[in-house]
Amino acid sequence: MSSQTKGILIQAVLGAVLISILMIPFQGLTPFAPYSAMLILPVMLFFTLQAPPKALLGMFLSFACGVGWAGLFMLVKAALPGVPFELMMGVGVALVIFLILSVHPILLGRTPFGVVPAVLLGLIESLLVMLLTPMLAPGEPGPNLLWLLVIFGYGCVMTWILVVVQDRLISAALGTTWRSAPAEDAPSSQVPSTQSAGNPDVTAVQFD
Repeated sequence: MSSQTKGILIQAVLGAVLISILMIPFQGLTPFAPYSAMLILPVMLFFTLQAPPKALLGMFLSFACGVGWAGLFMLVKAALPGVPFELMMGVGVALVIFLILSVHPILLGRTPFGVVPAVLLGLIESLLVMLLTPMLAPGEPGPNLLWLLVIFGYGCVMTWILVVVQDRLISAALGTTWRSAPAEDAPSSQVPSTQSAGNPDVTAVQFD
């Protein structure tokens, strides 16, 4: 069995165990244990983007932007009670998505607020909360926009712990360096790239 296969198998075991363990404090300390599966979304997003660990801050800030866009949408919706629900959810949401897909890559693409998938995830989660909250039974807890930030932030911390622990344990087991995520900025249009003044080999990726 190759070292890569061994590393992947160890990573799979550690991932399953660590994620389950790290969710326990959230489930025990908050009233939102039924929503604990949402903690895994930052983990999925992080590894899908093939981002370095330092990109977790940008993911969180971009997610917060998405929640902010949703909050703005809800304010506009409340100010226009005469607009049909279907029209608001159709045209209004389409307009917000257009603004996200244009403003964040063009104006904020080189900032921590430029991780577009995280912005969209923040918007979608917020809209789901808005739509599902009225359906909850009386007294049943439901997350608000602030709690969405807490949940996503907790998930980002989980992701960082997962990467650090996995890399150290797998490296020790294999006797060689193992990285669960890139050490440098990922060459992705969705992860802001930076140029290091001290290392000419690391260049910013340009996207026209």
